[in-house]
Amino acid sequence: MRTPTLKMAMAAGALLASAGMAHAWVPDLTDASEKAAFGQLTDIYKQQAKFVACVVKAAVKCEALGSDPAVRECVFATASGPGLAEALASCESKVDYMKKSATGDSSADYTTMQCPGDMDSTAVGNQQFADLSAWQASRSATYTQLDALGTLSSVLGVAAGKDVKTIGKDIGELSKFGQAIFKCIGACEGDTKNSKGNGGTTDSTTQCSVKSADTPDPVQAACRDAAIVKMESKLGLGGGTYAALIPLIRNALSDAANTTWNNSEGCS
Repeated sequence: MRTPTLKMAMAAGALLASAGMAHAWVPDLTDASEKAAFGQLTDIYKQQAKFVACVVKAAVKCEALGSDPAVRECVFATASGPGLAEALASCESKVDYMKKSATGDSSADYTTMQCPGDMDSTAVGNQQFADLSAWQASRSATYTQLDALGTLSSVLGVAAGKDVKTIGKDIGELSKFGQAIFKCIGACEGDTKNSKGNGGTTDSTTQCSVKSADTPDPVQAACRDAAIVKMESKLGLGGGTYAALIPLIRNALSDAANTTWNNSEGCS
């Protein structure tokens, strides 16, 4: 069983692998097409969050059949594990980046958004997708990163001598922390009225960041800090046993959000 391992990986909310940062897309909200595309992008980010929640459930169900947190039975990169492939397919079937499209044209919508996402995070610059459908279908880097985070969480929990039940409770708190941070970022990036961080009208990759090295908008910082305080009240200062994982969770969340909101160098 590797339930704690996978739950902690999910807590990171890393929907896309880290990529080089570029400029944010600041939409012209007086332009009907850009305003519609911005609303669509906001919906895409919300769908990404729901996708993470769905995958969490898939991981829990798959790993519940085992009993040893040090043994990996469910691996996302290969979709191996009891019922995992079917569960992941179900999660993916619920994602539709064209749901809020005003044009019905995957390529046109993607271009209006200034081609977000990065098809190859290992290459220099932004490697754009062909269209929204191609971006939506990209999952391999996500699952690989989640497996890596899962392995580290397992090592930390087992090394601390915690049993499966205790680790499971801890991961529940880390999952809540990740979800809270995810919401902070989304509220900030989608804000165009300067009430939740003003990320929607600001060309910055740090305005809504939750990385410790960055200085975000004060409203965003307050939201982030409140999530950290709540997490520490349950797990201890810095995350207690999982202190080494907390910065990785924060970085993964910011990088994942940046691939959606701020990883645009324009369309080539």
